Amino acid sequence: MHIAETEEQARADVRFAIEPWFRYFQKVAAFPQMTIPGDQVDEMINIINDAGAGVIGTPEQARAQVQRLWDQSGGFGCMLQMGHEWANPAATKRSAELFAAEVIPHFQGQAKPTLDAAARASEVRDDLAQTQLQAIDHMTKKYQDEVDSK
Repeated sequence: MHIAETEEQARADVRFAIEPWFRYFQKVAAFPQMTIPGDQVDEMINIINDAGAGVIGTPEQARAQVQRLWDQSGGFGCMLQMGHEWANPAATKRSAELFAAEVIPHFQGQAKPTLDAAARASEVRDDLAQTQLQAIDHMTKKYQDEVDSK
């Protein structure tokens, strides 16, 4: 992903080096999915955005993409981003700052229902464990009584 305050800014930022990145995957690496008609940078950007392979755009677009991935997968523990160097170092740093400030907080708390369920289970564990042990003892005694009566 590469994000900026506006989609226009993000698109301008990646003009710095997205073309050599695409050319590498088209001409060097065996990655036929990167073959696109034409050779325009805008087409390259559109491939990333339209295919859902990433986002070159705004924090809102990044949030939507992460949400799509979350919904598609059923949830995940972390997300790794490729260090692609599409933009100059300052713009790349700003993209990471925007991601940290405006995308990640949207997803914090996703594990809360699972953590709450674990806390509830922990609170009643001792009583449930005791009930289970009593049931095992009862059935063991019942079985032993049946064996002894034969």
